[in-house]
Amino acid sequence: MHAPASITTLALIVALAGTAWPLAAPASTYAGECTDRPKAEWLATTEVKARFEAQGYTVGKVKAGGSCYEVYAKDKDGRKVELFVNPVDAHVVGQAGKP
Repeated sequence: MHAPASITTLALIVALAGTAWPLAAPASTYAGECTDRPKAEWLATTEVKARFEAQGYTVGKVKAGGSCYEVYAKDKDGRKVELFVNPVDAHVVGQAGKP
């Protein structure tokens, strides 16, 4: 007996979605440490966003990741960048795709 077409199609969609998921995941993470200072000493994400926008970035999101902030932005030339930033002083400690 064969499965109905709708079940077969659904199984195929689920299988393909499972193989495409790794392609949609972020390309990199930062393995280093950004700070050992307590979170009470961290800058607000809005302050970090404002500092990067003042440098010419178009910032989409700033989020905490481990001991770093991750800044998702476009640079002055419109290229997407993911920056790993010390949350205490907002200096860049790493960038996705660069050693």
